Amino acid sequence: MRREDRVPYAQAVWASFQSKAGTGRDMASSEFMVVSRWMDRSIPLPVVLRAIHEFDGAPRRLEAVVVSVERAEAYWFKAMGGL
Repeated sequence: MRREDRVPYAQAVWASFQSKAGTGRDMASSEFMVVSRWMDRSIPLPVVLRAIHEFDGAPRRLEAVVVSVERAEAYWFKAMGGL
């Protein structure tokens, strides 16, 4: 991921999470690390946002949606022809 794309990616993830969680708090450093790992793995933003949106319930922390994002990433990778 290009350096200039990292901030908008993190902002979009956080905005989606806040909407789903119904919170207005700031992102904790541990939550930023989760987003950073997704960026480092080049998980497409739409895949992450969909996983957050489809999470069952209202997550209290971003870490709660990690498994959902990993499942969505695996599905996306397979759909794109990955092995």
